[in-house]
Amino acid sequence: MTSISGMSPITAYLSIEKNEPAQVASYVKSDPALSRTVAAFTKDIVSISGSAQILSSKNLQALTVVLGAYNLSGSIGETGLLNQLLKQNPSASGSLVRSLGNTDDLNFVQAMAQRPTVSLNFGNAAGSSMSSSGSAASTVSMANLQYASANSALTAAAPAQTWSYLLDDGSATASITAALTTALQATGTTTDPVTGSYSLASDGSIVGTPGAPPVVTGALSSGSPTFSIVLAKTATGATLRQATIVAVAAPTASTTGTQILTNETATGLLSVALASTGFNTTVSANGTLNIINPGLNGPLSLSQQTYSTYATTAAKDITDTQTIIPLGVAGLQLQAGDVLMSGGSSIGTIASIDKLGNATLTAASSLSLAAGAQIDVAVGAGISNIGTTFTAAAAVAAGSSTIALGSGATLLQPGQILTDGSAVLGTVQSVDAKGNVTLESALASAIKSGDTLQALPVLSDTQTNALSDASNVSSILKNYEATQYETQQGQQIAGMDSALYFSRTIGSVTSIAALMADPTLLRVVTTNLGVSDTYSSMPYDQQVSYLTANVKLSNYKTTAGINQASEQFLALTAQANASAASSDGSDTSMLSILYPGSGSSSSTDPILSALYPSSSSGGSSGSSDPLLALFS
Repeated sequence: MTSISGMSPITAYLSIEKNEPAQVASYVKSDPALSRTVAAFTKDIVSISGSAQILSSKNLQALTVVLGAYNLSGSIGETGLLNQLLKQNPSASGSLVRSLGNTDDLNFVQAMAQRPTVSLNFGNAAGSSMSSSGSAASTVSMANLQYASANSALTAAAPAQTWSYLLDDGSATASITAALTTALQATGTTTDPVTGSYSLASDGSIVGTPGAPPVVTGALSSGSPTFSIVLAKTATGATLRQATIVAVAAPTASTTGTQILTNETATGLLSVALASTGFNTTVSANGTLNIINPGLNGPLSLSQQTYSTYATTAAKDITDTQTIIPLGVAGLQLQAGDVLMSGGSSIGTIASIDKLGNATLTAASSLSLAAGAQIDVAVGAGISNIGTTFTAAAAVAAGSSTIALGSGATLLQPGQILTDGSAVLGTVQSVDAKGNVTLESALASAIKSGDTLQALPVLSDTQTNALSDASNVSSILKNYEATQYETQQGQQIAGMDSALYFSRTIGSVTSIAALMADPTLLRVVTTNLGVSDTYSSMPYDQQVSYLTANVKLSNYKTTAGINQASEQFLALTAQANASAASSDGSDTSMLSILYPGSGSSSSTDPILSALYPSSSSGGSSGSSDPLLALFS
């Protein structure tokens, strides 16, 4: 067991703070019981398919770890309360966890909540493939929440970003230049188009036409090259809107011509590239690429990006006061929740679609558009040059919902979208043993015998079990081990657990409300302010006012500021715990409390000597104590 007994509180704190993760790892290895608990947790979570299952008696050790990770070990027997916490949406204003107002409860619920997931199912692995060559390289594109906003609404602190992950075996430069051109031209509108473009120069570099933003090259940690263009800047030159193309390194083609990659290989490469840019990704056994918590992980909060297969035009002028957008037949392909876009900006979210294809928005249109303006539908990701090609075995009349595609179509899966290369034909509902495909709705236009059709991947919003998310499990274990270590340190030196927790977490607090909701952080702050005994008796509004006036969270954004607060708390805690000894004549100066046996000389401790190099007498009592003066 790691021990700090005999060391002064501040010396011990500074020693640990330098590299707490290493200290925690050493402690876990040295404690057999803790090591067994961690091992049992890792083993048990494999069989836990839902959050509520962790409350089962057979999963007691797993529950021990999760509760311990969020300072809730004392609640392990309160299964009724825990069950209610896990059943409710933590984001709902009237949820139990919100009414409790405790950060520990909220962190526990969030750690166990289902993870929103965007899943890209590229079809049956045996029947789908992707290209990594020439001008048709397979690409998955994403954009952050800001991308649909007008430039005037953007800030340098939260710029609009879009990334396209493009498979490249070394010969896909044409696809890279095309992707850059598309990103540039998407910033234009029908009435004010952007016509710039990019091409390959004789020296092998990518250059733009006059006026086009220059291409900045780089590389991900995985080694894949990146090509970025800044599409909008502030007056001072800071980036407001940027597009980046990631040339996902694929195996070099063994022959000339288009190289086709298997679904498994291509999906694996895309997953690695996404992870290199900060996304939390997994690949399912069936070849589905999952992006977990896309709104919370990585540099991009996954949101609106034009889906390349859907495009229509405004049948009439659209004003920014109307809520009904007439889309005609094209509107029948859409559904509630889809986001309409034009020129890279959001028009609005669809509330409903009527039988004539008129889209009713949840609010008035965000844009005014002229008749003929292009309208796209936004989803979680854009997909291009990915799909399986089929040939229509027979002509199909408009209004029919069945298409004969032959035995190869038996590999299609419900939810895949069929296109003719320029427009969406419909969504697969089912496929029989002969390859006859039944669509979810009737065809709007006829299909000729021999027409080439393409089946696109399925893009869907799903959920991932919290304990199936490797990133989340790692965070839970990290918190649990740190909490156990800090508790052990607090048993040796009063307040050390709180000081270390403060040091580890205060940097992420961005509001007074968040500070007030965390009991440990609040105790450190109120102790340092000298109101730990009176704070709890203040009315709530007075608490808020007092903390707002006396706490500067910006002071806790640097290591120096955090350490000063933690050391002050340790000093005050040590003095408070020793105050009772003053009645028997014991030496209760701050030096004797923090440095037992030090007498009146500061030379016995290098930390104090460093703090007070000119002091010949470090021992004093009361408010004049030099160590307390350090925090004034």
